[in-house]
Amino acid sequence: MKRVSLAAAALPVALLAALLAAGCGGSKGHPDEGVSGASSKVWHPGVPDSLGPVVAVVGSRKIRAHDIDSLIATAPPQVQAQLHQPEGYKTLVERVIQEEAIYQGAVRAGMENDPAYRAAAAKAARDAMMRMYYQRRAAGFPQPSDSAIQAYYDSHKSDFQIPARVRVRHIQVATKSKAASLRSKLKGGGLWDALARHNSTDKVTAKNGGILGFITPETSYVPGVGNAPNIVKVAFELKEGQTSQPVESDKGWHLIRIDQIEPAKVQPIEQVRMNIQGTLLQDIEQASTKAFIDSLKTATGAILFEDSIAVALRPDETAQDAFKKAQAAATPVDRIEGYRRVANLWPDDPIAVQAAFMVGFTYAEELEQYDRARAEFQSFLAKYPDSELAKSARWMMENMDKPAPDLKDAPEGTGSTGTPPDSTR
Repeated sequence: MKRVSLAAAALPVALLAALLAAGCGGSKGHPDEGVSGASSKVWHPGVPDSLGPVVAVVGSRKIRAHDIDSLIATAPPQVQAQLHQPEGYKTLVERVIQEEAIYQGAVRAGMENDPAYRAAAAKAARDAMMRMYYQRRAAGFPQPSDSAIQAYYDSHKSDFQIPARVRVRHIQVATKSKAASLRSKLKGGGLWDALARHNSTDKVTAKNGGILGFITPETSYVPGVGNAPNIVKVAFELKEGQTSQPVESDKGWHLIRIDQIEPAKVQPIEQVRMNIQGTLLQDIEQASTKAFIDSLKTATGAILFEDSIAVALRPDETAQDAFKKAQAAATPVDRIEGYRRVANLWPDDPIAVQAAFMVGFTYAEELEQYDRARAEFQSFLAKYPDSELAKSARWMMENMDKPAPDLKDAPEGTGSTGTPPDSTR
């Protein structure tokens, strides 16, 4: 018999631990049960034991057949069959012995008082409580009704459309004249299968009458031939039992015959009911879960503080440091991103106004993306209409793509090109 691998036979440690914690296999036996039997091949309790024979002993704990059977019951059906065989059963018992020995070693070492263990145990207990609570509430979520399934089917029939298809045979030859000659023989009473067997260059299908299989109009692929749009086109122009004129493909010339025509149809609702139910159930679970969580938020008075999040994400550097870093960035794009960062992270700092202005200024003066610059200046003016740089922003919007003006034409506080003062560069 093939030996069951440890990975296949042994169940997860967490599952074993949970099972043991629940009390399965944790009994201490009857008072008059002799410990001396631990060295025997078969455990003989003093009185009949409903939990079955003891299959192993680890310290003071007796591992009974009931413990092992309980574990096997939680395994997938295909694994259960292996675990009920002697080799698989023994492997599982050895795994339980191993885990019990580790557990008892941890107890002797005082791990129950270890802070890390206590934290992990508390988290696991918290997670288990939340998971079980949600699962029990989710069990009461509504199921898709028959009317909802029918309505979905009626409104999504195109999703369940099965395209038309035809079953095709062919005789493949090297030349058009050869194909035409074979067609003449067919019209004169020649047998298709015999002509295919003796003449078709497609040796794979020649012996079975040239059967290629079904093709659909949605694709130009033909089984056994490959990409053959001409064959597909001709196939859907023929009636059942008809033979085509010679048709060319990359592999030569073909005579096509249609064995069977299946028109397009819609799958009946009975065939797709489970798929629809799964789709609707997913939507219901999503909506029900949101409503459930929202109700819990309301019950607990949950509040999210956007301002606090902004503070939490704000780096230790100052707005001035970030602005200088933006000025020193290597490329205009990097400088723009740096200025945006200052404006977004320190919106109440005076330098945020300057940073917001420099975004539009950099688009205009360095990248010459004037439409983008105007959009940035419009946003700037909407946010800071009364700032000292508002006048410069308006002037930039009107003159950024014009030749540089004389100094006398520039607004007060700007340089000869109408640029902001040096402090904003």
